[in-house]
Amino acid sequence: MEALTAMTPTVLEQVRRGHRNLFDLVIGLHAGTLRQPTLLPGWTRGHVLAHLAHNARALTRVTVHASRGELVENYPDGDRDEAIERDARREAGELVRMLTAHQEELEAVWEGLSGEDWDRPVKFRDGTVGDLLLCRWRENEIHAVDLLLGRTEEDWSPEFSEHAIDFLSPRLEGSDVTVAPDDLDRAWSFGTGRARLNGSCRTLACWMAGRPPQQLPASEGPLPDLGPWP
Repeated sequence: MEALTAMTPTVLEQVRRGHRNLFDLVIGLHAGTLRQPTLLPGWTRGHVLAHLAHNARALTRVTVHASRGELVENYPDGDRDEAIERDARREAGELVRMLTAHQEELEAVWEGLSGEDWDRPVKFRDGTVGDLLLCRWRENEIHAVDLLLGRTEEDWSPEFSEHAIDFLSPRLEGSDVTVAPDDLDRAWSFGTGRARLNGSCRTLACWMAGRPPQQLPASEGPLPDLGPWP
């Protein structure tokens, strides 16, 4: 937790930057482009944006309650999927405005937190408010790639890519591989670690996220199967 607390200003700034980048990506969308498919089966760009909007709103709610010492669910009514389906059909401009409003509200709440507030517990993954920040970082960066609007893993920061590999490493449990980024002085080993996966940190993070990277990792044999999302 001390490492996360030290990272918080950097991650918060990257989340803010990711929100701005997302706005720049989607501000010109119209009905036709909003209804086009994404990397997520069955989801259009409208679905992805509606999901990101509701995620921001949920994290705001959880943070506000946590700051009072209260533990609440992200989606108290259990209507996450229903809300995404409903709002995915909004007009493009209306959906972008909703997304922007929820993102700005989330940033404002997080900017008002003290250092100790980031350590407050939440129900989400039995974590802390700091874990909510990391969650939003992942949601924003990965789903921006899913939109198929020109953003790829090559736009990810080194810090995010390393964090993504850390978070996604359970997907390789049971494999006998070593994930060894060419541009990091660090490796992740699983099982015997006898098969090495090489590539940039961004490439490996993207592949571990189940998205097609611009270039597949280099491997001595077939790439291992990925387990479920952690």
